[in-house]
Amino acid sequence: MSRIRNKKLRATVIILFVLNIFFSFQLKSQEKYTSNNFVTLKPGSTEQEIIEAAANVTPSPRQLTWQRLETTAFIHFGLNTFYNQEWGHGTEDPARFNPTLLNTDQWARVLSETGFKMLIMTCKHHDGFCMWPSKYTDHDVAASPWRNGQGDLVKEVAEACRKYNLKFGVYLSPWDRHEPSYGNSPEYNKFFLNQLTELLTNYGTVDEVWFDGACGEGPNGKKQVYDWLAYYSLIRKLQPNAVIAVMGPDVRWVGTESGYGRETEWSVVPYELTSQEKIAEGSQQAATAEGFTPPGDMESQDLGSLSKIREAKSLIWYPSEVDVSIRPGWFWHESENGRVKSPEKLLDIYFSSVGRNSLLLLNIPPDSTGLINEADIRSLKAWKTAVESIFKDNFVKDAKEKSSGRNLNTSILTDKYDSTSWKFNSAIPYTLELELNSVSSFNVLLLQENISIGQRIEHFTLEAWIDNTWKQIAEGTTVGYKRLLRFPTVNAKQVRLIIDKSRLEPALSEIGLYRQLPVATANPSSASFTESVKVELMCSEKDAKIYFTTDGSTPGEKSKLYKKALEFDQSTELQFIAIRNDGTSGFINKSSYQKAKYGISLLNAPDEKYNGGGPLGLVDGATGSIDFADGRWSGFNGSNLEAVVDLGSVKELNEFQVNFNESTKSWIFRPQQVEFAISDDGKNYKSIFTKTFEKPMTESEMLLKVPFSYNCKARYVKVVATNFGRIPDWHIARGEPAWLFVDEITAR
Repeated sequence: MSRIRNKKLRATVIILFVLNIFFSFQLKSQEKYTSNNFVTLKPGSTEQEIIEAAANVTPSPRQLTWQRLETTAFIHFGLNTFYNQEWGHGTEDPARFNPTLLNTDQWARVLSETGFKMLIMTCKHHDGFCMWPSKYTDHDVAASPWRNGQGDLVKEVAEACRKYNLKFGVYLSPWDRHEPSYGNSPEYNKFFLNQLTELLTNYGTVDEVWFDGACGEGPNGKKQVYDWLAYYSLIRKLQPNAVIAVMGPDVRWVGTESGYGRETEWSVVPYELTSQEKIAEGSQQAATAEGFTPPGDMESQDLGSLSKIREAKSLIWYPSEVDVSIRPGWFWHESENGRVKSPEKLLDIYFSSVGRNSLLLLNIPPDSTGLINEADIRSLKAWKTAVESIFKDNFVKDAKEKSSGRNLNTSILTDKYDSTSWKFNSAIPYTLELELNSVSSFNVLLLQENISIGQRIEHFTLEAWIDNTWKQIAEGTTVGYKRLLRFPTVNAKQVRLIIDKSRLEPALSEIGLYRQLPVATANPSSASFTESVKVELMCSEKDAKIYFTTDGSTPGEKSKLYKKALEFDQSTELQFIAIRNDGTSGFINKSSYQKAKYGISLLNAPDEKYNGGGPLGLVDGATGSIDFADGRWSGFNGSNLEAVVDLGSVKELNEFQVNFNESTKSWIFRPQQVEFAISDDGKNYKSIFTKTFEKPMTESEMLLKVPFSYNCKARYVKVVATNFGRIPDWHIARGEPAWLFVDEITAR
């Protein structure tokens, strides 16, 4: 390509070459439809012509197969696991690699049982250590004591995947910090193609090849130039049905590693977004203590709206993948065994990834023994149970269609088959009115488009017939393969979906109404007390009961049934759960109540992974360090701090303080506002101090101390810190709930 001097000619050649890669081997697919995943727009196309073109772009057979997987698993495992690090330097000793209990059957079994459809193995990370015996390097498992130097982990993983009916994918880092030829671009590209060939020919079917854009300087001081087109061509030749992600033509990186996709996610985007340079700019360019945190979103929140495609020269089907780790880091670290994402967090990520027209790639790193850790397994199993419980009963099933007045059969909309579509009876706004079998309680909406026809829906609303009028209960923008929305519980028998913006007639394939799990909460959520404390348990649903334990056992239907407020006069660890009459369970919640000299109660519980050692940690006189994970900080995700300190009796006070930790790169922000109030009786409060904070405009890491003086007498001191709210647009996690980290409240 370097010999082509004319820029326009060079661009044309590149486009034609990539298109050949895209469409080659399509005839070998088993799909029965003909895809149209790339279209060139004629110069001077009208707006309507552009809309029609976009509406008819569809996924390739391999892309459609990939999208239907919904959840896939990443396995990060290698020398980094044994060096307790995220990014190796290429100088690590292979002798350290010796997982004594390694069992890839356990990996595949756990993933299969918890709903995953594919395992992607990190065959080589940036340190260059190969998990298979490569003919092209001595920095591999053959140089380790594992399996007496005769092992091949890639082979074992591939065989385990076939045994447990999982698809198999490979990750091969383009950046190799061990290989001497790295930086000598032509020589290293040959080396890389040789290793890629080994992976694509020795282990059976490969369903996905995953690249990132990590790139550095080689020993010669030069930055490596990757020959992406040669890599793609080889994959298409050796594994024609494999999708290539995310530095590749089939699957697009969502732009963050938070687990959250965009609210508006178009799979049809301008062809220019496939630029490897643009993707690489934000992909794995620096290591942090929390793993891989890209410096910025690869693109804006709006990728494929009319305003974006209006100026495009061509359009392409380029779906989004959301990658995130179940732990703070991507490799296993013993110190993070207590920081595994909770089932509640995984459920929220599922709604915000799969439920936003993306595929979820969840990393589950095995520990140094070679097994997936029990803490990860517990969370995965509870998450799987939660998803199954929520989506087991669709209230739309067997509903009567009222839009046309002809009572058309609606089974096509609830058959769980995404390649059929509902034929609407009207033009914009397209309306689907349904009468359910009975009055039902629901708070989750599921929509799917038949993407083999195209992605078309731009905006929709859901209404329910309540008190003899139609009331809007939810709205959204794009749908695509799947859209999930949560909203306050509604009791209704009639609903209607209104699609008021769409690129041609919508190809709606599925609709569902479901109910979230019942939620039990405690008030106060946790507390330290001087004499005794009363605790009320509340449930989000009337037809669910709350069961609790105080002896450390797991609560269930055989545990004590909550009937009235509980009173504790000794330190108590309370666990409780809400269970419906049909046996559907919510998540187990935990609250701690500690008897102490001074008392403190919290209206909202901090996250269980960041509980500061319990409520007393906020008044124990020891302030947390700049490291928010030092165990002293209480972290609140998207919620406020509201604490009441009980001094035991009325005292003279004149000095007050509260401390916050701000680490925006880890999503931790200062509060919007903090307020102090005092009281003699714990009921009537007087505000004595309020401070509002300016919003940070760039990354910040600091301890924020808020002291003030005020002469008064009081027994109770209330502190309310208002959460920052949604993370601002300049941040990679824009729009997601911010964390509020608090430690040490002083009143003396």
